[in-house]
Amino acid sequence: MSEFEIDLNDLGTPGVIADIKGYMLPPEAWTYGHNVRAMDGAMVNIAGQTQVFGTPTIAPHFILPIKNSSSTYWLYTSLLKAYVYDGASHTDITRAVGGDYTAGATRDWNGTIIGGVPVLNNGNDVPQYWASYNPATKLQPLTNWPVGYKARVIRAFDQQLVAFGLTKSGTAYDHSYLFSSAADPGALPSSWDVTDPTQDTGENAFPDAESGLIVDAQMLRGAMYVGKENAIWRLLRIGGRFIFDSKSYLETFGLLAPRCMTNVGRLGQQTMWGQDDILIHNGASQESILDKKWRRTLFSRIDGDNYKNCFSFDNTRKSEIWFCYPTSGQVNPNEALIWNYKDGSLTTTDINFRNVAAGFVSNTDLAWDDETSQTWDGGDDNVWDVGSSRRLVIAQTDATRFSGLDEGVTRNGTTISSVLQRTGLALLGRKRDGSWIVDHRIRKLYNRVWPKIVGGPVNIRMGVQELVDGPVTWGPTQLFNPATDVFVDVGLQSGRALCIEISSTDAVSWRLDGYKVEYSKLGEF
Repeated sequence: MSEFEIDLNDLGTPGVIADIKGYMLPPEAWTYGHNVRAMDGAMVNIAGQTQVFGTPTIAPHFILPIKNSSSTYWLYTSLLKAYVYDGASHTDITRAVGGDYTAGATRDWNGTIIGGVPVLNNGNDVPQYWASYNPATKLQPLTNWPVGYKARVIRAFDQQLVAFGLTKSGTAYDHSYLFSSAADPGALPSSWDVTDPTQDTGENAFPDAESGLIVDAQMLRGAMYVGKENAIWRLLRIGGRFIFDSKSYLETFGLLAPRCMTNVGRLGQQTMWGQDDILIHNGASQESILDKKWRRTLFSRIDGDNYKNCFSFDNTRKSEIWFCYPTSGQVNPNEALIWNYKDGSLTTTDINFRNVAAGFVSNTDLAWDDETSQTWDGGDDNVWDVGSSRRLVIAQTDATRFSGLDEGVTRNGTTISSVLQRTGLALLGRKRDGSWIVDHRIRKLYNRVWPKIVGGPVNIRMGVQELVDGPVTWGPTQLFNPATDVFVDVGLQSGRALCIEISSTDAVSWRLDGYKVEYSKLGEF
C-alpha cells in the first residue's frame, strides 16, 4: 500500500510553459504539449478539420466571406486568379480587363468591406471591388482610384477607405497613406482626389522613416492602428478639413509581418505580434502574453528567412488567438502557438493552411457525421442542429482545398498525434494551508496513476529524474481506456522527481481534468 497521494486538478489554467524549467513551475503546469489545447480548466486534444465547399478550381491563398439576407459568398484568390463560391459552385471572377493578377505571395493579399462592398488588394495591381453579389459579376478596378497609384494595404475606416504604403507611377512612398471621401451606404467612395477642396480626401505620411515600412493596419474601438516595422501609430478621426490625425502609439515596438494584428472580439482588445514579443492592448495600455512563458522559445522556432509569412487569427468559438509561423527550414507556417484568452494558457499545434476566415457554413458543407462527432462533453458552445452557423474556414493552399477548422477528429482523414508531458515534479503532498511541499532530496517510489479522463483511450507512461533538471528515465507505455479502466499500474519506478506523459495517436477525442499518483517515500539516498 502506498503511503501518499498527489492529486492534481485544474490542469488547463497554466497550460504549457516552455521558457521555465519544470522544477520551477507550479505542479499543474505542463513542460511540453503539442496538438493539445486548454478548455475550461482541463487539457484536451486538438480537434480536426473536414473539407468543405467541394474542390476549388484554384489553390486558395486568401478568403473574404460576405453575407446578404439569403446567402454567404466566399471570395477567394490564388496569386493570379479570383473566384467566388456561392454555396453550390466555384466561379471565376477574375477581372475582365487587365489579365491575371500579379500577387507575389499569400501575405500580399488583403481585403476589406465598405458599405457591404468587398474590396480586394495585393499591392501589385489596382485594387478590385465586387459590384454585385452575383457569380456572373467580375471584379473591377476600384472606382475613382487615382491613376498610377498602388497600395500595400487598404482598410475601411467607417465610411471611408484608407490606403497605406503607396506607390505612385512606380515610385514608392512607403510611409504615406491616402484616404477617400465618405461613401454612401452600399456604394464606394466617390473621390480620392486630394486636390478637390469639396471632398473629405487627403494624403499624409508618418514622419518616422527610421521606423521602417508600413506593414499592416486594423481598426479597434474607433481608431485605426497602423503597424510599421518598428513602431505603431494610431489614426483618429478629428473632423474638419483634416479628417484624420496620426499619433504615435508605440515607439519601440513594431509589427512582425502582415496579418499579425488580430482583434480579440470578446474582449474589445487587439493582439500585435512584434519582432520579439506579442502584446495585447485596449488602446490605453499594453501587456505581453508571452512574458516568462513562451517568448524565448517561440522566437527561436520561427524561420529567420520566412518570418514575413507569419499570421494570426481569432478562434472565437474556443476563446483563442492562433499565432501561425514557419519553423526553422520551412517557408510557410506549419505550426501555431494557441493562446486561450480566457485563462491565459499557451499550447502548440501543427497546421497545414495559409489563411483563415470566419463565416457562415451550411451543415451540408460540413457533412455532420461520425467524423465530426465528439465523444465527450468538452464544454463547447457549438450548435449542432441548425441549418448554418459561423465557422472558421481554412485555405489549404498546398492541397487546393478548403476545410472547416475544429471539425471532426482527424485532419482530412489523417490522424493527429497529441502529447502532454510534465517533468520535474518533486512533490511530497500539501501543507495545512494547501500549498505544495516540494523536496528534491527525497527519493520516491511511484507505482499507480489514477487519470481523470473522459473520451480516449490514451497512452500513459511515467518517468523519473534523479537530478534537478536531469535526464528522464521513462517506464513502459500503458494503454488507458476510460470506458473500462479506473487506474493504470505503470510499474515500480523510483527517483527524486516524477515525470508523466499522456498521448494519443488514434482518431479519438479526450479531455484530461486531473490525475492522482500514488507513491511512497524512500528517503535521502
